[in-house]
Amino acid sequence: MGQASIGTPAVSTFSPDHVTPVDHQLLVEMTGISKRFPGVLALSDVTFDLRAREVHALLGANGAGKSTLIKILAGVYTKDAGVIRLRGHETEIRSPRHAQELGIATIYQEYNLVPDLSVAENICLGHLPKGSSPLTKFIVSRQQMNRHAERILRDLQVDISPTIPLRRLGVAKQQMVEIAKALSLESGIYIMDEPTAALSSKEIEELFRVTRSMRDRGCGVVYISHRLEEVGMLADRVTVMRDGRCVDTLAAENAPTSRLVQLMVGHSVERAARHPGCAPGAKLLSVDRLSRKGIFEDVSLDICEGEVVGLAGLMGSGRTEVARAIFAADRADSGEISVRGKPIRVKSPNHAVREGLCYLPEDRKKLGLVLSSSVRDNIILASLARFCRFRIAGKGIWLDQHRIRKEVVERVKSLDIKTPSIGQFVESLSGGNQQKVVVARWLCSSARIFLFDEPTRGVDVNAKSEIYSLVRTLAAEGAGILLISSEVEELVDACDRIYILRQGRIVAELLRDEISKEAILAAALTGTTGEDGGRHRTQKEDL
Repeated sequence: MGQASIGTPAVSTFSPDHVTPVDHQLLVEMTGISKRFPGVLALSDVTFDLRAREVHALLGANGAGKSTLIKILAGVYTKDAGVIRLRGHETEIRSPRHAQELGIATIYQEYNLVPDLSVAENICLGHLPKGSSPLTKFIVSRQQMNRHAERILRDLQVDISPTIPLRRLGVAKQQMVEIAKALSLESGIYIMDEPTAALSSKEIEELFRVTRSMRDRGCGVVYISHRLEEVGMLADRVTVMRDGRCVDTLAAENAPTSRLVQLMVGHSVERAARHPGCAPGAKLLSVDRLSRKGIFEDVSLDICEGEVVGLAGLMGSGRTEVARAIFAADRADSGEISVRGKPIRVKSPNHAVREGLCYLPEDRKKLGLVLSSSVRDNIILASLARFCRFRIAGKGIWLDQHRIRKEVVERVKSLDIKTPSIGQFVESLSGGNQQKVVVARWLCSSARIFLFDEPTRGVDVNAKSEIYSLVRTLAAEGAGILLISSEVEELVDACDRIYILRQGRIVAELLRDEISKEAILAAALTGTTGEDGGRHRTQKEDL
């Protein structure tokens, strides 16, 4: 994984042992970078640099300009002003392909993968190995491609077959394929945008191991993450951005979390105190022995009015699959679902919405949004009937545009969605603001049962606080919440009860005074909380 010289195509032979150590020279210098989009100044006179043998963390709230800056470095956007120097040479980065040729590899938060191709084809995409003879030099060598992908995955210590179609993998494993794809390039400069957002603790450890190896062998890594604890574990320096400008750059050892948060949002943000909770009301949702062969089995849970119920477990335990089955996004093989005590047979997501359920998916870009549509259209998508009026003659319908605008503007303001207008395409918003648009959609509907799957994934510390405050507000208004999260501390703070899934089965239920980080992790890892408290379950026990 030696450094590619300027103008030299990257070579697809990744192995940490191939990197040649270099001095601590500046690999990247970005000076006076500015970028404007219609209605918004995304970057203003930004200066940023990256040295060899360094992990440089780039932090900021959603909409601060981080993604715009790295997309300029990766060749996705062109700058409006400023200078970029790579290894001392002033350079115009013309395209993502050109950036790769200059030795820049990018791991994006939102995957750039092709679901219908195999894992190996995705890893080698853009530099597929070909034969060496005159007869085979235009023919892709699948044997070489699979061997190459297998070697990279082995270096990452990831158990994924290179020949399996990508669409058969879950979110976490697709993230590891995205990382392997970047590592397959012989690059000296790596950009990692929220690489750990969908990874388990074990996979995060392996990613950190590989990242440190890359740094030690001469590479420079730009590392973007909303998980501030990762900065102290991995970074050498930290640059904080706010409102399109660089606020400060400091050594990671001199950057306590409280200081970073203050720089990111302009004021201190305290971790929300654990909510005192209140007596739950009538039962809203009951799930009895819900099963889907090979995925989860005999899952029983209930949610009452005014209650936030957590669903915890390790990656792959079946959390998302259970939520999707309740919402009828996937078909369950057996089991019963009741809403307000009435058994229902949910046949489709549309039917679920009519019964008062809503689902905020883990993968907002693929499953939660229409990226090519406006903020306005995405927010009203699930509640169009509310805004329709019939003609006097009874023929056709029309949308009440004034009412739509009033409600959408109100939702955008209440959730602090940063967008130049409600007509802005959702694809141009930051990840955190995209997440808020999905939340706003369900707030416009008549839903009273909310299934939130990783609602704070990829959002900054301030947005996390806002989203969890919103969850508690919904509960206070009588809604029932099923909250799935990989952030154990947030489950502890937000939930009134927590169910623990392990290998597709609920193994424990923690009541409010039994909830702790240690109890959740113990149950997820071993099937028991390791304490006398908690309602423990075996495979043969009923709810």
